[in-house]
Amino acid sequence: MHHVMFEVIGHPVPKARPRVVTKGKKRFAYTPKRVKDWENVVKDEAQKYFERPFDRPVVVSLTFYLPRPNSRRLDFWVSTTPDLDNLEKAVLDALNGVAYTDDRLVVVKSSSKRYVRKGDPRVEITITSIQDQRSLTEFSPEP
Repeated sequence: MHHVMFEVIGHPVPKARPRVVTKGKKRFAYTPKRVKDWENVVKDEAQKYFERPFDRPVVVSLTFYLPRPNSRRLDFWVSTTPDLDNLEKAVLDALNGVAYTDDRLVVVKSSSKRYVRKGDPRVEITITSIQDQRSLTEFSPEP
């Protein structure tokens, strides 16, 4: 197995629904600029760690560190918005074609969202390439 670990400094941005605009008789869907900018930051950082994308199954671990509001100073876990699945989606989409050839190769995923205790808002990313299907048993218990 091959592990790649890195972090992306910046305020994590959740994937938003595409926006639709009408120009004349045509309708266009686009990703909001804030989301696209975050995806580009993630992609640019990931390119520093990958010569070429994995072309076999991968395990992805994501830990999001979000700014702590004063009203939550004793909390560790973020139980408010943004939704964890939307944070994941933005990062997984950004890694597509850089860390792995297609996001269908993500076969195991774990993630969490926490408040920043030290350092800046960020996402810590670990991607592990699975050499063969039997090595997946390391990530899930035997039935």
